[in-house]
Amino acid sequence: MPHHARFLRIVALSFSIGSLFCLQPLASAQGGSPRETEGLDGLGGFQRAFHSLDELNRGFDHDTDPNLATPQATLAFFSQAAADGRYRDAAQALNLNLLPVAERARLAPVLAEQLHYVMEKRLGYDWEALPDRPDGMRESPVSNNDPLAGRPRRSIALGSLEVDERDRVIRLQRVRVGQAAPVWVFSAQTVGHIDALYEVHGPGPIERWMPAWAKATALGHTSLWAWLLLASFMLAAIAIAWGIRRLAARWLRGAENHWLRGMENRLASPITFLAWVLFVYVPTKILLPIPKWIQTALVILLVTALTWLAMRFVELLTEHIARNKVDDISDLDGNDDGADQRMLTYLSVGRRVLFFVFFLVGLGIVLARFDSSRSAGLSLMASAGVATVLLGIAAQPVLGNIAAGLQVALSKPIRIGDSVQYEGRWGYVEDITYTYVLIQVWDQRRLVVPLRYFVTHPFENWTMRDARVVKPVCLYADFTVDVQAVRDHFESVLRDDDDWDEEKEPIVQVTEVGDETVELRALCSAKDSAKAWDLHCRVREALVAFLRDLDGGRYLPRRRHLVERSG
Repeated sequence: MPHHARFLRIVALSFSIGSLFCLQPLASAQGGSPRETEGLDGLGGFQRAFHSLDELNRGFDHDTDPNLATPQATLAFFSQAAADGRYRDAAQALNLNLLPVAERARLAPVLAEQLHYVMEKRLGYDWEALPDRPDGMRESPVSNNDPLAGRPRRSIALGSLEVDERDRVIRLQRVRVGQAAPVWVFSAQTVGHIDALYEVHGPGPIERWMPAWAKATALGHTSLWAWLLLASFMLAAIAIAWGIRRLAARWLRGAENHWLRGMENRLASPITFLAWVLFVYVPTKILLPIPKWIQTALVILLVTALTWLAMRFVELLTEHIARNKVDDISDLDGNDDGADQRMLTYLSVGRRVLFFVFFLVGLGIVLARFDSSRSAGLSLMASAGVATVLLGIAAQPVLGNIAAGLQVALSKPIRIGDSVQYEGRWGYVEDITYTYVLIQVWDQRRLVVPLRYFVTHPFENWTMRDARVVKPVCLYADFTVDVQAVRDHFESVLRDDDDWDEEKEPIVQVTEVGDETVELRALCSAKDSAKAWDLHCRVREALVAFLRDLDGGRYLPRRRHLVERSG
C-alpha cells in the first residue's frame, strides 16, 4: 500500500474517534443517558427533569386553574375534588392523551371517579408523604445508596394493584407542554389501566345497594358496611360450626365402632374450626371488599385449620392401628419376634415426622402466598449464617435430642414396649417423642428421660433380642444346710408354677461363703420380665418357708460365740 494512502486512513480514523468524544457531551446535554431518561409515559419527548408533551388534554375544557406544581399538591387537589363530587375538576389531574379527543370530555369525569374509588378503597396511599417540591426531589435519601437522592424526578409510583395476575402501577408524572411550567399529573398509562382496575377492584353488587351512611370508611379505607357484614359472617359461621359439631357428636356417640368414637374426641375441634374459617373465608372472598391484611389473616387461619386437622387425623389413625395390636404396653414384653414393637416404634417416629412435614408445608404455603412474607423470607435468608450459629448455640440441647431421636429410630437401641432398667429403676418404654422417652415404671409412674441419655449412657434393655429373663433368688443359710434338699424343693416348686417357661433347668448353686453363712442362688426363667419378677418372688417365698421348717429351722443363719473356761 502506498505511504500516502496509509497516512490518509490513519487521519480519517483519528477524526472519527475525536468526533465521538466531542459528540458525547452534546448528547448528554440534550437528553441525558438512558438511565436518566427511563420512565417515559405519554406522548411527546422527554427532558432530564420532566416529560415534554406537544399537548395535554386537548378537547377537555375546564374553568378552574388547579395547583399541580408538586406531587403532593396534585394528589391533594385530586382527592379533595373527587371527595366533593367534582369529578370533572378532579379529571384535570389526569393525562388523557391516550384517549380519543372526541371522547375526553365524556370519559374524564367517569375515569376520575373510578380512580378515586380504587385509590381510596384499595390502594391506601398517604399523600402527605409525597414530596412537596416541583422537581419531586427527595429531601432526605432513603439509604446511603439511594440512586434517586439529589436528583429531580419525572415519575413517582403511588402503589400497584393486581389485575389478571399482573401488577398495574398507579403513577404520577411531571410533564411540560411547550414552554409552560411543568405540572404533575397521573400518567397516561395509569389512565389507560383505570377501567381494568375498577372492574376488578371496584364496588360489588352489595355495595351498590348500600345507603350512603354505610359506605362511610371506618378503620382505614374499608367501608362500614363491609366491617358489619364481616362481623355478621363470623357470628353466623360460629352458629353453623357449632350446629355441625352437635349433630356429628350425637351421631358418633351412638356408633359402635371405636374408630368413629375416636373421631369425636380427636377431630371435633379441628373440624369445627375449619368449618368456621371456611364459612367466613368463602363469602368474604367473594362478596366483601376487605383489606388485604384481613384476607391474609383468613388464609393463615385456613392453612392452620387444615394443618391441625391433618395432624389430628394422622394421630387418630396411628393410635387406632396401635390399639388393634396391643391394649397394654406391657403385653409387648412377651412378643418374641418384636414385630409389633418395631411397628409401634415406626408409627411413633413416623407420626412425628409427618407432623413436622405438615408444619413445614403449611408455613411454606403462607410464606409463598404473600409478597410481604417473601420479603421477610429473603431477609431471613440473607442473615441465615448468623442466625444458624446463634440458633445452634441457643438450642443445642433441643437439637441434640432431635438428632438422638433420629439415631434411635435408625439403630433401634430401644423400642416402644421394651423392658428397660434406667438408673436402677425398671419399666416399659411407653412412648418415644422428638426429644424424650416416656418410661412407665411398675407403680404406674412415668419417667421422662431425654433421648440423648440413651445414646450417650449405658442402660439395660431386657427385651432387645429376647424377652425371656432369668431372675436369681438368693438365700443365706447356715454352713450345715442340706443343699441337695433345698435343690430338690426348688425344682418341685418351679415345675408346679405356670410362669416357668422350662427354657432353663432348675439350678441351685452355692455362690458365696461368708464368715457365718453361705449364699445359695437359685435361677428361674420366664418368658418376659413381668412374669419373671412374679415367679422369682413366689420362689423366694417358698424357699424361705422351706428353710424355716427344715429340721425345726436349725439351718437358718446363726451367729456362734466361743466361750472358753479357765482352769
